[in-house]
Amino acid sequence: MSLTQHIGYGRFQLQDLLPGEVFARFDGSLAKVCDKQPYREPQASCNHPFLPDHFWVWIDWNTSNARKVFLHATALVHAVTAEQARRIAGRILQRKEQSA
Repeated sequence: MSLTQHIGYGRFQLQDLLPGEVFARFDGSLAKVCDKQPYREPQASCNHPFLPDHFWVWIDWNTSNARKVFLHATALVHAVTAEQARRIAGRILQRKEQSA
């Protein structure tokens, strides 16, 4: 028998979260989607990267080691609370219904 640790609620992709939402990472640490995502849209500045399939996130959120990194849109994330997991699942279901 292996020892397990509860990370969070549900398994989602980073692209399912909204800007400003906090989530649990694969190692149980907290992270937060940055409120502004300037790199997801083309900019006039030539030295400004265009990364439409990446999100800017704070990792190790709420610690002295917090830093911004880019994570791919399909990165695995977990909801922090059961209520957040229900909201995310509802948004996914609503998106699927709209596309059908």
